[in-house]
Formats: sequence, C-alpha cells, structure tokens
Amino acid sequence: MPRYSTRGGGGGESDGMKFPPGVKDVSTTMNRTELSRAFKKCCRCFSDLDQGNETIMSEYKEFVEYIVQDEFLEMKDNNCCVFLGCLITDIFRVYAPNNPFQSMDKIKEIFKFVTAQLSLLKDPKDPSYHKAHHILSNLATLKCYNICLELDGDSSSEIFVDLYRTLLSTVNSGHDKNLKDKMLEVMTFVLTDSTCTPKSLIDLILESLLEKSQRMNPSAFELSKELLRRTATVIEQPIMAYFQKIAIANHPVNEKMLNNWDKLIPILYHIAPGLLLNTLPQFELKLKVDNSKERLQTVRLFSGMFSGKDSDLAVQYSKLWNSFLGRFNDIEAEVRSACVNFYWSLLANHGCESKLSKETLPYFKQRRHDTDENVRLSVVCAIRGLAINNIKLVSDDLLACLKDRVKDKKWKVREGAIRAMADIYKKYVTVDDCHRPDVRRIHPFRNSLLHVYYHHNCDDALLLERILISSLVPYKLPVQHRMKLLLELYVTVDEHALKAIGEIIKNQRRMKMALIDVVKSFDIKDDKERGEVIWQKSLAVASLIPGSTQVVRENVKKFVRIAYQDARIKQLLTYIVSEDYTCKKIETAIRDILKKLDGEASKQVKHVSQQILERAVILPIIIDTEALKGLFELVKESLDSVSDVDELNGEEAQKRAIGLLRLLSQLAPHLFNAQECYEDLLGFIRRQNDNIVDESLLIFQKTAQIVESKYPKIRSVLLPELKMKAKTGTSKQAKRAVYCIAEMTSISETALLSIYDYCKTEIQSKDCNMEKLQTSLTAVGCISEVLPAKVSRTMRSLVAAVIVKEVIMKTTMTNPILTSPNKSKKNTSYWCDKKAIGKESKAKIAAFKCMVRWLQGMKKNEANVVCSTLRLLEHVLHNNGDLMKTGNIPKTDMSHLRLQSAICILKIAQVPNYRDLFLPVHYQELAMLVNDPEMEVRRIFVNRLYTSLVCLQINISFLSLFAMVSQETNKTQRNRGTVLYQQLVKRFRDFNKEKGIGSTSPSNFTPEYMLPYLIYLLADDPDFQDGISKRSLARIKDCVQFALEPLLVKTHPESFGFIKRLAENVKRTKNSEEPDSVQRNENIYAVCDLVCLYVIQRSAQFAVGVIEPDDRYVARFIPSKLFTIPSGPENDKYYLPREFYLNLKKQIPTPPPPAPALPTTTPTKKQAQKKTQQIRKLPPVTVSSPPVSTMASNKKQQVATSGSRAPKSSSSRASPKKKMNNSSKQPTEEINSSLLTPPNSESTKESDKEQQEERMSPAPTPTRTSGRKRKLPRRLAHSPSPNRTTTTTASSASSSPSKRSKQSRVVMTSPKSGKKSSTNEEEEDSMGDERSGAASSSGSSDEDSAPLSSLVGRPSTSEESQSSTRQS
Repeated sequence: MPRYSTRGGGGGESDGMKFPPGVKDVSTTMNRTELSRAFKKCCRCFSDLDQGNETIMSEYKEFVEYIVQDEFLEMKDNNCCVFLGCLITDIFRVYAPNNPFQSMDKIKEIFKFVTAQLSLLKDPKDPSYHKAHHILSNLATLKCYNICLELDGDSSSEIFVDLYRTLLSTVNSGHDKNLKDKMLEVMTFVLTDSTCTPKSLIDLILESLLEKSQRMNPSAFELSKELLRRTATVIEQPIMAYFQKIAIANHPVNEKMLNNWDKLIPILYHIAPGLLLNTLPQFELKLKVDNSKERLQTVRLFSGMFSGKDSDLAVQYSKLWNSFLGRFNDIEAEVRSACVNFYWSLLANHGCESKLSKETLPYFKQRRHDTDENVRLSVVCAIRGLAINNIKLVSDDLLACLKDRVKDKKWKVREGAIRAMADIYKKYVTVDDCHRPDVRRIHPFRNSLLHVYYHHNCDDALLLERILISSLVPYKLPVQHRMKLLLELYVTVDEHALKAIGEIIKNQRRMKMALIDVVKSFDIKDDKERGEVIWQKSLAVASLIPGSTQVVRENVKKFVRIAYQDARIKQLLTYIVSEDYTCKKIETAIRDILKKLDGEASKQVKHVSQQILERAVILPIIIDTEALKGLFELVKESLDSVSDVDELNGEEAQKRAIGLLRLLSQLAPHLFNAQECYEDLLGFIRRQNDNIVDESLLIFQKTAQIVESKYPKIRSVLLPELKMKAKTGTSKQAKRAVYCIAEMTSISETALLSIYDYCKTEIQSKDCNMEKLQTSLTAVGCISEVLPAKVSRTMRSLVAAVIVKEVIMKTTMTNPILTSPNKSKKNTSYWCDKKAIGKESKAKIAAFKCMVRWLQGMKKNEANVVCSTLRLLEHVLHNNGDLMKTGNIPKTDMSHLRLQSAICILKIAQVPNYRDLFLPVHYQELAMLVNDPEMEVRRIFVNRLYTSLVCLQINISFLSLFAMVSQETNKTQRNRGTVLYQQLVKRFRDFNKEKGIGSTSPSNFTPEYMLPYLIYLLADDPDFQDGISKRSLARIKDCVQFALEPLLVKTHPESFGFIKRLAENVKRTKNSEEPDSVQRNENIYAVCDLVCLYVIQRSAQFAVGVIEPDDRYVARFIPSKLFTIPSGPENDKYYLPREFYLNLKKQIPTPPPPAPALPTTTPTKKQAQKKTQQIRKLPPVTVSSPPVSTMASNKKQQVATSGSRAPKSSSSRASPKKKMNNSSKQPTEEINSSLLTPPNSESTKESDKEQQEERMSPAPTPTRTSGRKRKLPRRLAHSPSPNRTTTTTASSASSSPSKRSKQSRVVMTSPKSGKKSSTNEEEEDSMGDERSGAASSSGSSDEDSAPLSSLVGRPSTSEESQSSTRQS
C-alpha cells in the first residue's frame, strides 16, 4: 500500500486522496480532541452518503484504505475508537454489497476492532453507548460479518468467537428488546450463513446455558436460548457431533463442559426438542457402558427429562425409555437408587394414572426388597415425598411398603420408614379439615408404628416414644384436640399396639419414680451417705435407658451431679417429677434444662439427659388434670354414642374408652384430682353395662386414697354403691368393690365386716343360687385377703364345711353337654368362652379363688391348710378337672377347672412362706398341663407361668416347666413358648447383671439353678417309666435341648462347665422318694447323660472350653427334696443306647458293646484335682428341705398310708385296678383329714408334737399312671409308649361308675412278656388333632423302628426346630 501524506489540504484533498468535507487531515499525531472531532465529521459525512454510488465510492477509495491502517486500529482512546468503528460500518453500508477493503489481510483486524467497540453497549448510560448502538445496527442490517466467511477457517472462527463472547458478555437486563433483536440478527447470520460451526463457538453458546451462567447473567441465557430456537435446524448436526465427542466418545475437551454436559441436555431439549433429534438415541449406549459413574450420570440425565411435566420424550424414543427402565435392575446400587428417585418425580408430574407411571410401578416395587439398604431407604423417602405432596398419588401397596420397611433389618431404613409414617400421619390425621377417606387409609400406620416397641433394637423404642408425643399425639396441639387424638388412637389400635401404649406409659412411670428417688437423695445431709445413695439411684435411672452400658451410667452420674450442683436445674427437675404440673410448664422446664446443659455438659451427657427427660415426661407433656377433664367429656360422648368421630361409637370403642381411663388411674392416679371426674365416675357406676361398671370400680379402687383425703362428699355417696356391688353385683364387681373399700382405711374394717357377715350367710344358705354364690365367694375371699386377722378363724370353718364340701366336691349336673357337635375326634375341641361354662363350674372356680385368696392373706401354714389345698388342686389336675370323677362335668368345664387349678397353684407359689411346701408331684402335674389336650389351656397357662416368672414372683424351679414346650405340635404356640422362654432367660441374666452392680448378695434367679428340677421332671415322665428306649429318649432329648439351648451360649462360657458338673453330680445321687428303685434312678442318670452330651455338642459348636467347677460349689444346688446327697465315686456308666455316642467319638469315647460289668475304679487324687478346676463361683440359691433322715421316715409313712405309688419292679407293682381304686378314694380321704375338720373339733386339740409330725409328713402323691396323657410329637404319636394310659371319653360319661372305672384302667406292660391290657379305642389324642392307635403294638425297645438319625444327629438350633414340621 502506498504511503499517504498525513498533511491535510485546504480543499479536503491532499496529494490525490480526498477527505470528507470539513476534514483537512486525519492523523494519529493529532491530539485526541482534534482526532475525535475529525472522525466525527467523517462519520457524519459517510452516514449521509447514499449506498451504491459508484462515483463516491471511487472518490473515497483511497481514504477508505487509509483509515484502516494499523496506527488507527491500534488507538487507545475509546472515543476515537468508537467514532472509527462507526465510520467503518458506514463505509460498509456505502460500499455494500461490495467489500470496501481490497486487502483480505486487513479484514480480520478490522472486524476484531469493530467487535471490540460493541463492548461499549454494556452500560446504557455511557456516552459512547449510542455510537456502539449505531455500529451494531449497521452490522445487523448489512450482515457485514458475511465477509469473514471468505477467510480461512481459523481466522473466521476467531472472529466469530470474539463476536459471540463480546455480545454474550455485554447483554444485560438494561437493554431493550430492539437491541437484543439486533444482537440476535448478527449472531444468527453467523450460524445460518457459515458452512461449518466452530466447536469453540458451540462451547460459548452452551456455557451460557449452564446454571452458573444463568445466575450470573440471565440475559445471556435468554439470548442464547432464543438464538438456538432460531437456528435449531442449522445447529442440530453440530450439536450432535459435539455431544458425540464429549459424552459418547469421551474425547478430551473443555473440562467445564465435560463435567456438565449432562446438565445441558435437558436444557437444550426444553429449548427446542429438535436440537437433540439425532443426539438422544445415541445415549442408549451410554446407559449400558461398563463405567458405573457414566451410567449413573446418564440415568440422572434422563430421569429429569422423562419425568418432566408434559414430557413426551418416552413416546418419541421408546427404545431409549425401555433401556432406561432396565436400569432399575442395574448392578450398581447408586444407579438403582437414582431410578427410584426418578419414580418420585414421574408420579408427582404425571400422576398415578398415566401410562408411564403404570409402566414404571412394577420396577419400582421390586426395589422395596433391594439388597442394598440405601436403595430401600430411597424407596421409603420417595413414598414419603409423594404422600406429603399428595396422598392420592400413593397407592395402598406403596403405603403398605412403609409398614414392611419398619421391620427392616437395617436401622437406617427402619428409622426412615418410622419417621416417614409419622410425618404422613401427622400431616393428615392431626388436621381437622382433612379428607376422611384419605385419613382412613393412614389409620393402619398407628398399629405399625406402635408395634415398633416390640423390636429388639433399643433405638426403635426411643424413637417411638419421641414420635408418640410429636406425631401421633402432638403435644403442641390445643388440649381438646390433643385429647381427641389420644382417645381415638387408644380406641382404634389393635391389642398388641394397645399393650405397647401401656408399656410406654409404664416405662415413663418407672423413669419418673427413679428420678423422684434421685431428687429425694439430694436432701440427705451426710455427704458420704448422700454419695452412696445417689450412685445407687443413678444406676437405677441408667438401667431404664434402653441399651444401658457403662458409658451411659457414667453420663447419668454426671447429669445427676450437675443437677445437684445447679440450683436452677434441681428446681426444674423437682417440678418435672412432681404431681402438680401443667403440660405447658413441663415443656418449658424441659427446654430450660437442655438449654442449661449446653454450656455445662458434653454432647454425650446432654444426649443421655435428653433421653431421660423425654422418657420421664411422655405422659405429663400431653395430659394433665385439666386435659383429663376434657378426656372425660369425650369418654362420656363415646359411652352415649354421640361422638362426632365414628370410630369412638360402638360397644368395642366404649370398652377401649373406659379402658384408657383405667390405665391412667393405674399409672397416674394423681391426674384424678378434680371433683368433676369423680362425679362422672359415679354416673358410670350406675350404668347397666357390666364392663363400664367394672372398669369404673377399678378406677375408684386406684384413686380411693385421693377420694378419702380430698373429697369426703364423694366418699359418702360412693360407699353405699360399693356395698351394694359387693353384695349383689357380679363376682368381678364384688372383688373390685371390696378392694376399693379396703383402700379407704378410715372406714374399711367396719364396712368390710358387714359385707363379710352378709356374704357368709348367703354362702351357708341352701337357697342361694349360683350367680349369687359366685359373688359371695368372691367377696368373702377378697375380704379374707385384706382382713386376715379378723376373719381367719371363721373362714377356716367356712372353707371346710361349705366351700370344699358343698361347692368344690359336690356336683349336681347329670347330663354333660359337649360344646362341639363334631363327631370326628381328630377335630374335637373341648374349650369354650368363660361365659359359656356352666354355673356350677363357675361357682367351683370362684371357690378355688376364694381359698387361694384366703391363703394369700393368711401367709402362714396354720393346721397344714396350705398342704391340703395343694393336694386338692393337685387332684383336680390329676383327674382332668373332675375332682370326684363323677363323669357329669362337661369337658369344656373340665378344661377351665384344671386351668384354674394350675393358676391357683401358681398364686400359692407366689407367697414366700409357702414355697418350701411344694413337692415334685406338683411340678409333674403342671408339666402335664403344658401339654394339655386343649390348645387354649396350654396357651393361657404358659402365659400365666411366664408372667409369674418374669415378675420374679415364683421360684426359679418353675422355669423347668418350659422344657415341655418342645413337645408342642402347634407351630404358633411352640414359637410363642420358645420366645417366652428365651425372654425369661434374658430377663434373669439382666436381673443378675443389674443386681451384681454394687451388690454382694447372691441372686436366686440364675436360670441354671432349675437344672435339678428339669432332670427330675424328665426322669419321672410317664413315657419314661418302664425302661429306657430310643422312642422315649427322643422326646426327652428334645426337652433337654430346648431347655439348655438359651443357657449354653458363647457369651456365658461359665454355664457349660457348671451344667455339666451339676449333671454329673446328680448321677452320684438317688431319687429321694424311692432310693431303692433301680429303674427310676437309671432314668435320672439317662437324663443326666443327655445333658452332658448336649453340653459337649454345644461347646464344640461354639469352640468354648468346658471348665468344670469344684464339687463343693455344685452340690449345694441339688435340692434334698428331689435327690439324696451326692456320694461315692464318679458314675462313669453310660445309660443311653450306644447309637447316641456315634457322632461324638472325638468328644467322648463310644461305649463298648454290652459285656460283663467291670469293677469301677476310684480316680486318684491327682486326677480328681486336675478335673475339678475352678471357675467363677455362681451365687448359691437356698433350697430348704427336711433332712434326709426325715425324708426317709416320711417316705415309709407315705408308702404305708397311701400306697398310691408302687415300686416299678415287676414283683412289687400294684395292679391297675387297685391303683385306680386307691387314687379315686384319695381326694375324699385327704380333704376330710384337714379341710373338713372345723377349728373346734377334737383334731385341733392334739398335742403340738403330733401336729408337727403331721406337717412334716409329706402328702401321698397320686399314681403317675393317671388317665391323663402326655402329648407326643407327631413323629412318635403312631406308636404309644408302653405305659401310656387312657381316659374315658364323653360318650362314657353316662355309664355307671363301676363301668367307668373298668373303662379307665391303666395300660400296663409286663417287662417280660411285653403284652398290654385292653384299652379304650375311642380315646382321643392329647392335642385333640390325632387319634391314638389301638393298643395292639408291643412295648418299645432299643430295636424300635424310629430313625436313628433323629436320635444321634447334630443338635438343631431354635430356628431349625421351629421350622421343622412334625409328621405322623
């Protein structure tokens, strides 16, 4: 290019180059003002020129070339640059459509310079804004950037990228629509007119679409979005190629885009679906790649696209949709979890009736049982989110899924499910204006949530207690609404949930009482004594926290120390445990204590303190005295059937409603501190419904002391009502009325004695009907319990002359009615509801209870009445409930009678002074009841036995009765009994552990102490009497394994050696009743061998060493009432069949085949010392029994007087007929000898010595060959045991007594011939579901056909034994 002169001419021309008019020269040497003025004049001149004028274009051709020299394009002054930019764009306009610049090398610099001037558009208030706007208008109008298409690819790409970057960074919300449209025109021309789109240009466009860019410059996002809409058809192929590189081929590109490409796909699809027309199908391969992170990224990408509102992507790309659904079964848990979250979004946006939702539902349901806990948790969270959003979107199946996940094995999933159900329940049930059909769908959540309290995990119980007061009955609701929710909750839940509510309130009361003890210990003056007491009380508090450990105990101790030192916390804690409180103040006190602990205690101490306080205020924070008044109003509406809630009306709801008041009176009687409540209760007593009256009387019984001290007017009105109920009400009403009067100490004695005299007269009256007799017996029994000193002597004569002789022993029924019309004995069940039994049987049951209450109140064995009563109850059990064997009592009534007799025995056993009076025969009869023919009898008795043991009310020896549960053939009952037994063992372990802390006294509730009773019980089994056989041993082995399995665990290795050594010591003893009976002693030794073998098996299974204690620590646990004192050398003889030892060759040598017995050798002193190694000494249990010499003398008297038990040898065994005759005469003789003797008779005037000898003489025991059968497992039921006995059926009840005695003969087997006498072929099996075979098979022996594997196989675990089916 020629160098032009920079001097300006006067005519606007200089050396042939023409300048615009008024411009003499344009040079960079000029100052900025002059240069700016010159550019301005040039701009004005060119803006006025017409486009396409050839003359003008030729005149200014040199000027145009001159003005774009480098010295001008590189100017730094913004004002000059923007004028130059305007001039260049005007030149483009004048020369359009031709390129005014001949040199293509300058085009790149010119357009970069012009593009740079567009950045002045950023601020509309800038003076150069309008000039930059003029530049943009010319560029948009003339499509100037099309000139750059003639450049090479790199240069044009650089220009276009620079243009897009400038415009996207410049545009903002201050620009008007006209300016943005011009920007879009410029940018659109670049994309539509170019043959290829640079990748860097696409990067710029897509970067502006990212979330971060949207937040920083929303206008740029809108500009890019509109640009893509306008150029969708043009840019679709470049975008497809772009994503092929970064997403599918994984080519190295911009790192920002590589990490965010999955976020762009939904945005692009939302902008214009056509942009991804060919891109999306290629992502089907991305769903199946090996890299799990890429699959997860792709699944998350399409989750939002498929679930988007009004999205039809699944319809357009069906193959892609099907591939996506396949990811629900992906091998990676995160991918499956992402698919689960997708279903949540899909259902929320498309509804549950859409086609996509229905197609996805089966895949979603499969994830409920996913192997990964995070996926299951995602399912729970998804259902919760849907239900919270709209309950109608969630089907009943999905709601049921939450109930299933509450039982999940992982705590995280269980917690999520519990909280989800609680949140859903709180949102819909606790709101008044909620749609009732939707609320009814959530009602099952109540039961599922409350069942959580039965879980073994401690965290579940704590979470449920927190949810009860925050979601089920929110404590922040108004009082009336809160009470309505509480009553509705209590009325509508099932029985198990109802018990859970009761347990929660009981635990709250225990914690509150423990805190009361702590607060009281603060007042002790002596520092040392106070420290010791506080430590003991702190341990009691810690033991009530689920999962209590040593760390928890230390934290509780720290909390108690802080409470003692901080006066404010002590004051608040005292208020919390007081009885005069309000719910609002309790809430404030808890919040203030926790706030104070923030700065004074660590997080662990605060956490434990929060657990203590939350459990202690479960009830106080939701109900107080004022709230109880509102609850009474709701209960009255329910009883009158006028409640606005349908669930609160009806008979069952009324029982539950009054039951809630009864529960509160039992656990929180201080709430009943308002006269209005007692006035309502008086109205309840006068109602006709017996259940309401019974519960109201119980409420008065629990609150009688409050009534007596604070409300004398209520007492004066209540007392006549109670007297009337005690005399003329039902038996239950009489009992509760008597107990209620007994609580009112100031008037109790006079009132009760008047009732006693009235009822005694009624009992002695000949005209008293059975209903009135029941009431009178109940009232008399309860009065004798609460006033034993006043009525004891008159009570004894009443019992002997009337209750036993006229009620219990007398049977007036003549035609027994069978309740089951089914003639098939396999399905016959002789059980009915308690209300359906005969009136006479009800009177007998009331008489049993009356006698037991009398003994409980007396608490001492005067004139041997306790032993006589036990013999009476024993004979009732022995004769299947028909004491006198009249045959006139219906079998349904007999079932209730023997059940009540067993319960009465347990009641007597609860009195500490009577525990030493129990004989082995009592345990044997109770053991027979565990396998009673009637299912309900077994179930109720096992439950009552469990209750007595778990409350530590009876001796540990009764635990041995649970061994008979192993013979249960009903799977449900067997599982139930197994769980109860395991819970008892755990209860005793925990009790000993708690008592061992800070205590030196031994515990009598160590479960291993029941082993001697277990051995004796099994050895004296009816099927084990006539010799040791594999068939009889099979059942005994099941009992041994069932009883020892929970004891022989890895966490208690000391039990292995103790049990084994105890059994070995029993082998050195003899039966105390018949020491010379070889067969009975061998039975005991055989059971001991089974125990030792099972100990060895379990020790090998758990790899636990059997370390045996010394004999002097073991022999003390062998009760002398069962066995003689261990003596002599070790009894090494094997008493089991040889097959029992085949699988134990490594542990114990197999006994040789039968051979002449060798003389036993006494082990040397060194060997004995080596064998008797010391272990931890188990605390001894005191077993009191008469001396051996006394037992021996008593044994002689027993054999001489009763003759009921004969030696088992064939030479001295009594005949069956003789035994039956003796046993049938026994009840009358024994009862007449004690209970029928009035206190004024001559028998009471005998010397003390004779009375002492009579007490020391053991009662004659009935023959063990009774008509009652032990229920066998089905695998053994086809072949009865040799000494199995028979009973008369209902059909024989109408026969004469002599005929019945012949039909009920004892089936005996001769040891030599093995023949049996005749038996009743109509006899039913003890379980009522199988018939026993006719007595045609010979006696069992060691060569019986029972499979040997069942006898010598490995010991089965509890799970295996529960799941195994017993086949006949």
